[in-house]
Amino acid sequence: MALTKNRKLYLIGIDAAPLWIIKENYKKYKMDGFARFFDEGILTELESTLPPMTGPSWPSMYTGVRPGVHGIPDFFTLKSNYTKEVAYYDPEIIEPFWERLGKDGIRSLLITPAMAVRLPKSENVDMMTGFPLPPRFSSEEIRRAAKKYGFEGEPNIEKMIKSKEMSLAEASKRYVESIKKRGELAKHLMLRNNYELSFICFTETDRIQHFSLNLPEWKSYVLPLYQEISKFLEWTVENAEKEGARIMLVSDHGAQPIKSKFLMNAWLINNGYARLKQEIEEQNKKTGGNSSNLKYTVREKIIRSRLRKVYDKLPNMGKSVAKDVLGNLLVASSGEDYTRIHDFDFDMKRTVAFSSISNWTVCSIYINDSRFDEGVVSVTKKRAIKNELIRKLMLVNDENGNKLMVRAFDADKYYEGTQMFIAPDVMVEIKKGYFIDVFGYLKSGGLFMKPEMAKRGDHTNEGIFGAISYGDGGRKTTKHPASNPSVYQINPTVLSYFGIPPENDRRYRKIL
Repeated sequence: MALTKNRKLYLIGIDAAPLWIIKENYKKYKMDGFARFFDEGILTELESTLPPMTGPSWPSMYTGVRPGVHGIPDFFTLKSNYTKEVAYYDPEIIEPFWERLGKDGIRSLLITPAMAVRLPKSENVDMMTGFPLPPRFSSEEIRRAAKKYGFEGEPNIEKMIKSKEMSLAEASKRYVESIKKRGELAKHLMLRNNYELSFICFTETDRIQHFSLNLPEWKSYVLPLYQEISKFLEWTVENAEKEGARIMLVSDHGAQPIKSKFLMNAWLINNGYARLKQEIEEQNKKTGGNSSNLKYTVREKIIRSRLRKVYDKLPNMGKSVAKDVLGNLLVASSGEDYTRIHDFDFDMKRTVAFSSISNWTVCSIYINDSRFDEGVVSVTKKRAIKNELIRKLMLVNDENGNKLMVRAFDADKYYEGTQMFIAPDVMVEIKKGYFIDVFGYLKSGGLFMKPEMAKRGDHTNEGIFGAISYGDGGRKTTKHPASNPSVYQINPTVLSYFGIPPENDRRYRKIL
């Protein structure tokens, strides 16, 4: 494949953008940028990772490989001592498409690509790093330009929304302003430096949707963000048409309103697979106020305080000690029916399987075997337990007696024996309108609750893929993909456009 220079590609990312929101509203709300994709190109669904979320999905787009290869299964990984470690995409493991392009002299601009928190190695890449860390800049030029347009990255206002210090209406305005500033910064740099690849990623949509999608007035909070992105798209498509370029639109996963959450660890406890520490079990049997309630309140405040950031930065040994101290000194349950449980609340010497990390529409269950410090399940028994979990979970019904799970399956088939992290053993996907909670426990034995404020909306496996390709003189040349595209196909699609042979998972070929 011959290297193709002097081509231009505009890649626009929108975190958690579902096709249904755009399709149902772009005409009424005059989102002409999105209309261009329907009228002149394609806009279809893009299959996400499992679980469908920011952590693994964006790195899968950048590399063209599954999470078991690039090393990011979620925002966290689980260690052998049952502690969690924050997971950041490491481009040294599998390099992203912009580094491959840079080696061949192709210049790229990246503005806040989600999960890309390390600065590029290539001198041909200008970058402002993205979510979830504060932005870093590849050069003083990029830093000065960001300062000029007043763009400091996505506003860190989630805590203010949760505490109700900031209304959703005000949060929506703050997010719209952030999108606008990012767009102005991107336009300035694209016009100034004539990049061959420009990748601009908007992440505010995911945040506002989590807080609002099941509310009657959700459109008043969510759609202003899409309207602002649409304005940037319209400008970008017009440029692509003049230059005979291609513009691609992607999202890492979709979004949906949530009406109820299913308590997975409560199900595992109720069915005898997991056991809480004996002191917590005894407290859960009691009713009314008791001294342990104060311990529970103190513990939850510690976990939610700034000390959590200190804990996240500790080495594994330090985390293990902190976990043991917290778990032993502050073992307690709530005085109410609902208790929030953590990994250190389990009696692992009596626990066969537990759920952790993935608090989404797809859940991860770990069998407590020799990979863990207090593993109790032998190799000979593991297969039978795994099959039993899969069978029983598929029999679980919702509050109305209808089938709840879409699928439950052996996670080995997805992670393919990875050595990058301790992989889950069983994965479970719940039906639309629900998400799986791995923290909650009801002493009454119930398994369903209303979602909390930050889970009024949650993810789906269907993101979006859009494209408009122009040839000489602005001729439309876009063809619809032969099959449903996935996030793993973005890397080969980008590289192939510039004539560079992809080195991704060969099961996933270019889309266009």
